[in-house]
Amino acid sequence: MSQVSGVSRQVRVISDALRRRFDDHIDLSDVTNPDPEERRRCFLTRALAATVAASRTGCDDTRAASLVTDGGQDFGVDAVAFGAGASRLWLIQTKWSDKAEARFGENDVMSMADGLRRIDHRQFDRFNEKLRNYTNQISTVLDDARASIMLTIAVMRHAPLHDNVLLRLKELRDEYNAHGQYLDFEIVAVADIWEMIRGTAQPEPIGLNFDLQSWYPVVTPMQAYAGLTTAAAVASWYETHGDQLFRRNIRESLGVTQVNADITQSLVDEPHEFWYRNNGVTILCDHLDMTPKSKSAPHGIATIDAKNASVVNGAQTVAAIAAAVRRDAERVGSAIVGIRIIKSADEATSAEITKATNTQNHIERRDFVALDEVQLAIKEEFSLTLDLTYAIRRSEFEPSPESGCTVREAAIALACAHSDPRLVQRVRTNEDLLWEEGAQGTYSRIFGEPPPAIQIWRSVLLLRRVRDSLHAERSQWEGRAAAVAEQGSLVIAHIVFQEIGRDGIDDPDYDWKVELEKVPDLVSQAVRRLVAEIDGQFGLNSFIQPTLSSADRVLSLVRAMRRASEAGEAVPELRMDYRPAPKQRAPRRRNSVHILVDAGRIRDGSSLQFHVGTEAERQALADWLAEDSRRGVATWVNDRARPLVWSADGKRYTPTGLANRIWALAEWSGAPIAVQGPGRWHLGREGSLAALAEEIQRTLDDANQLEATAVQPQTTE
Repeated sequence: MSQVSGVSRQVRVISDALRRRFDDHIDLSDVTNPDPEERRRCFLTRALAATVAASRTGCDDTRAASLVTDGGQDFGVDAVAFGAGASRLWLIQTKWSDKAEARFGENDVMSMADGLRRIDHRQFDRFNEKLRNYTNQISTVLDDARASIMLTIAVMRHAPLHDNVLLRLKELRDEYNAHGQYLDFEIVAVADIWEMIRGTAQPEPIGLNFDLQSWYPVVTPMQAYAGLTTAAAVASWYETHGDQLFRRNIRESLGVTQVNADITQSLVDEPHEFWYRNNGVTILCDHLDMTPKSKSAPHGIATIDAKNASVVNGAQTVAAIAAAVRRDAERVGSAIVGIRIIKSADEATSAEITKATNTQNHIERRDFVALDEVQLAIKEEFSLTLDLTYAIRRSEFEPSPESGCTVREAAIALACAHSDPRLVQRVRTNEDLLWEEGAQGTYSRIFGEPPPAIQIWRSVLLLRRVRDSLHAERSQWEGRAAAVAEQGSLVIAHIVFQEIGRDGIDDPDYDWKVELEKVPDLVSQAVRRLVAEIDGQFGLNSFIQPTLSSADRVLSLVRAMRRASEAGEAVPELRMDYRPAPKQRAPRRRNSVHILVDAGRIRDGSSLQFHVGTEAERQALADWLAEDSRRGVATWVNDRARPLVWSADGKRYTPTGLANRIWALAEWSGAPIAVQGPGRWHLGREGSLAALAEEIQRTLDDANQLEATAVQPQTTE
């Protein structure tokens, strides 16, 4: 009796909590059954789905409720959820029972399997409107080769699911994972739901307790201390709390990057010099106690006890220190790290401190926009009015071209659209100047009066069309003309934007495709005008790079081009030696890395895996690779010289150079003299670098062959 009473109480508490939390958020407009009990059960089912979505993604209740897709034509998907900054998708199904005896059978599994297949095949037309609202977001996740899907089944029941049901779920998982681990499932029962309800939307406050030496206090206007601690202490924070340690920061750790790799290597190589080379770590907290260990040496070693702490500057430093300690704790652990810890007064002050302390280098300046309310408003407008994704943080996964854009792409497009050509000259010279604030700062000039989302999106589409057209146009030129087309891409984009103008760009009813269709011809004209103006104004021997890096020269070139266009002057024909000479023989096959970098085929930061080529190689390397999982992993950087950052040492290599390095360290005596490195490194299930490059080259060759065939004179008998 007491057990039944306990179950009833637990269900009642969960039910009451769901109602208080989601009563004003859950949509029941599609529920036509007038029975109050049926409407109540439907509400609780949907509120439970929203709770699960919030628990998996950390979103607020309003957002969680909007992710509910329960209703007709949901194909077993009661809610969808998306990972923040990672390619992860949750498909959620919920079952409510007032007696904690909810049923979930084989037919329910088959329904979810049907929904999964339709999503995998992009067959969204049969789904209800609630799910179709998230078509772009779902497609964006699934377009990423690293995407993972979790089937989350939340059932108000204590008893485990029947073995046949679990078997069906495992069979579905195995079928989907035939070529890699992409799908998994989880069962959320009453105990798990109870913990969700008891928890809060915010993560548990982080407490840090560590020793600080050589410290000094700052008591006004806020309590603060600065001093030194050990790398081992800093590493322990990250090992315990992970990226939650940075939740008040502009961004979390960016994973394996060249900057992080350099920090780690510096610490491993010369731990005694680390303090001199690094700016250290800044921590904000809500409660701060300092306890000196010796009254006779008050500024010696003291214990810091910080509550609700967050690293607001030095996220990359912390992650890199943790990586270095994992590699060699004995050598690295005692290295000293500079620490500042501040008891913050309020959220506004915390935000200002966070922004002010994140100024270590200009490469990170883009991250400041994550604190700008203008960008948050644009992001919301993109979602609400255009159903598109607007990614602000660098840690967010980049949306697919049809589903949105990043703030970086938007900023470049708006700079090209601006009437002042010196903005694109700034961006071309140093992209970091996109984020410069102040009266004449690029960021202030393009976002000071925030353009509507539709104007930003159409500007992005126009820039993309210009780039596509330029890619095709470059093959028509050689020498200086080719250099201008390559290096003057932003100036050319600016000219095209001015030719198109802004009429209708912010009008939803205006057919923007009409303007996009003009782009190829305008790009061709702009290339010829720009080459002719550079030659005419600065001579045939002038250097292209300095010319296009000079604000005054760019301004002079653009003004002359605009005058010629407005006066209706004919587009000049360029010198014959700017045209490529006919090929007498087939060109030598291009380097695979060059092909991939030029095509932008692989995103920066993509993970690559080392694959052995022969059985002898497998036998020689298997044990050595298994000793450290990092030995078989590298990160891609779009650099024609050395595009691989090896996770094992953080250094840069060519694919062939790294393969040879692995052979040498593994002491493989039977290694051949030469290796085709691009064939050894694979981008997930998409194939090797060599295969990807060959696919791109084959496409280019086919296109060239079709073009050559098209211009052959026709003969008649």
